[in-house]
Amino acid sequence: MELKRLNKEELAALYQNEMTADFPHAELKPLAAMLRLMDLGRYDPLMVRSGGETVGYAMLWLTRDRAGALLEYFGVLRGKRNAGLGAKILELLAERYGQLFGEAEVPGEDASPEENGLRRRRIAFYERNGFRVLDYQCALFGVRFHCLYRGPEADDRRVEALHRGVYAEYFSPMHMQRYIQLPLRPGEAVKPAPEWVEEAFPALVEYEESREAEAVALIQGFWLAHNHYRQTEEEAKADLTAWSGRGHKLYFVTLGDAAVGLLHLGSRGGEIDWLEDLFILPELQGRGIGSQAIRLAEAMVRQYSQSMYIEAAARNGRAIRLYRRLGYDCLNTVTIRKDFPGYDYDVTRTERVYGERFEIRKDKKEDEA
Repeated sequence: MELKRLNKEELAALYQNEMTADFPHAELKPLAAMLRLMDLGRYDPLMVRSGGETVGYAMLWLTRDRAGALLEYFGVLRGKRNAGLGAKILELLAERYGQLFGEAEVPGEDASPEENGLRRRRIAFYERNGFRVLDYQCALFGVRFHCLYRGPEADDRRVEALHRGVYAEYFSPMHMQRYIQLPLRPGEAVKPAPEWVEEAFPALVEYEESREAEAVALIQGFWLAHNHYRQTEEEAKADLTAWSGRGHKLYFVTLGDAAVGLLHLGSRGGEIDWLEDLFILPELQGRGIGSQAIRLAEAMVRQYSQSMYIEAAARNGRAIRLYRRLGYDCLNTVTIRKDFPGYDYDVTRTERVYGERFEIRKDKKEDEA
């Protein structure tokens, strides 16, 4: 028995031919969401083959560091069931991912006796195959679930953090608050939702010369927001030439058809694996668009490089905290500066690096701008 990762076309065919029949509509996430997670490098759609024929499938949503996976959907094809294949497939998945999370609907008054019997048998099946029911439940888009786990971790709080992280690293905080109750607190009511509700996620669209005017306006917005500097059109065009030239990649961050920001990748002697510049229109900041754009860039860079690099001004604490939340935890280089007499600045705070004290300074002109 072997696991084969599907491409997008194969996943679409499986979704239409098997999954829509195997799972209730309210439990089945949109195909577009699965395809987007594939673009992010966070989804493994697997076909299971045995003796040269397809016998089942499994859809796994990967944690950020690939320390485990959420087993979202799992099925044995019709005509192949009740032959012990499900247990064998779960064993293969456990060997491949190490830690598996699961969610199974809670029996309750909302379901018929027949449906509740099915839910209980499903939970019992997972328990027979190495899963344990965790001490917390969750509610996802209005559906209450028991949370299941198979792996070496004995602390349910650590499992809960990994489990929640799968969703929190995809959805915005606002979406999480509205639709993802993980954990579901004792006595907490399930928030109603019609079905899986997908956000309007950003995309990265490579710059083309026909969109020069849009890019110039966004570059001017970048410098105004970051340095309170009003660029001339000529200065912005010079930046555009550099940001889209050899050794660079420039992308529009788009929502639908509208460009709402820019993302600039560059090379510093090797691969194009430096996030040089990121800008989201001020009125759209705080909605997770920048985080999603970075994840899309990571998925591209991951194809040819082992790392992606970011340089941030020490005074830009907001950006540094964002990058840290996104997993940038390796201190790569340290830039230090000597200011000459006459430079007017405020000391915002001090930090110690390798036991040495350094000041984080802010140009007083920034406050005057």
